[in-house]
Amino acid sequence: MSVAKPLPSVDQVAQAFSQAAQTYDHVAGLQRMVADELLARGASFQQGKLLDLGSGTGYVSAKLAALTAVESVTGLDIAQGMLAYAQTQHSNAKLNWRLGDAQQLPKVLAASLGSYDLVVSSLAIQWCTDLPALFAGVAQCLAKNGVFHCTTLGPKTLHQLKWAWSQVDGFQHVNDFVAMDQLQGVLSQHFADVTIITESIELSYATVQQLIQDLKQLGASNHNVQAAPGLTGVGRLRKMIQAYESLRDEWGQLPVTYELFYIEARVEKKP
Repeated sequence: MSVAKPLPSVDQVAQAFSQAAQTYDHVAGLQRMVADELLARGASFQQGKLLDLGSGTGYVSAKLAALTAVESVTGLDIAQGMLAYAQTQHSNAKLNWRLGDAQQLPKVLAASLGSYDLVVSSLAIQWCTDLPALFAGVAQCLAKNGVFHCTTLGPKTLHQLKWAWSQVDGFQHVNDFVAMDQLQGVLSQHFADVTIITESIELSYATVQQLIQDLKQLGASNHNVQAAPGLTGVGRLRKMIQAYESLRDEWGQLPVTYELFYIEARVEKKP
């Protein structure tokens, strides 16, 4: 199964997240919440040699490296800025950092294939355009009884923002994410045992401007190749904000929804 996603080049994504490295942790409340939940759900298989895909500022990698049962953690990220920042924030002999594309794992980690007990990833794989290559590479990285444990975003994410922009024009202003059945289909081609649990989180914002600013500082603003050409005009932005304002709840807050998928996949069936 081929899953086409209207995302940009690897270099564009890398540049966006490199630029966000210094501001990311200040606005990453949701990301921290999801990472902590991922770590809690995967406590039973956090041991041995680990690989963290899209390690970003190193939050998950450092948490894992602090566990006694963990021998080593390789944090891999496509953004040099993120890796450089992570190195300044975390000091643990178990940690090592690698620059590379998660969609090219057999090339990036050629000497380590088949050696990882756990491949983990928190809110990173949604930026990958080639899911078959990503999941095939993860499967090759895992040891015989290894586990792939990750979170990613579903298509209902930011649906309020999508709707508000749809009231303005027909361009794509918000990132699209892969549906659960598509994820399940691609994962099943490379893993014998796949479980996906879905969860929805709703945040509240005082202003649309703050939401847009947070997305920018996270490096997660619109990455689609079908985005409106040029800069978004002030007039169109004002119309979008006006539409979003109609969604204010009884407490005067603007709702922002994130759809989360928690994935657990194994090359071999559970015993």
